[in-house]
Amino acid sequence: MIEFRTRLREQKPNPDDRPSLVGWALRLWMISGALLVALGVLTIVDHSVSVGLEFGPLAIGVLIVIVGVAYFLLGAKTYRGELQWRSSLSALTCVIVALLLPLTIGFQSPGLAIVLAVAVIGLAGSVLAYRPASDAWFKCQLDGDCGPQTDRASAGHKSSDDAGGAA
Repeated sequence: MIEFRTRLREQKPNPDDRPSLVGWALRLWMISGALLVALGVLTIVDHSVSVGLEFGPLAIGVLIVIVGVAYFLLGAKTYRGELQWRSSLSALTCVIVALLLPLTIGFQSPGLAIVLAVAVIGLAGSVLAYRPASDAWFKCQLDGDCGPQTDRASAGHKSSDDAGGAA
């Protein structure tokens, strides 16, 4: 069991071979996280000044801030090439969008619509993290083919597919 953990720690994707899609995914996650934190703080301040200290609006603002901070933390770990955090962040973005969509439609709240739009930005980052180039970079630690060998193998695979398709 100890060998399994050390083996996983040794076989991380090479940061030099990181596809640009992973960088764009991180940018979208960070933009979404920053905007969620800003919207959460704005919600807390706005409802504290206009309505007073009521639990409902304050709890919603705090939840939005927590989700934004989670985007930051999980995005940073994912950018380093840790496969399990990519799955966690993608699941989080899907759940947040899936929860906000009916809430936005049901309450017809422009504030929730803005939060939903910002969460969709994070969902776009999750989609980029699962594109084939990004997926191959993340999964190289499972296959054991990290680095340039993965690119050569996929290039050889493409040429055999092209040759088979031309025949």
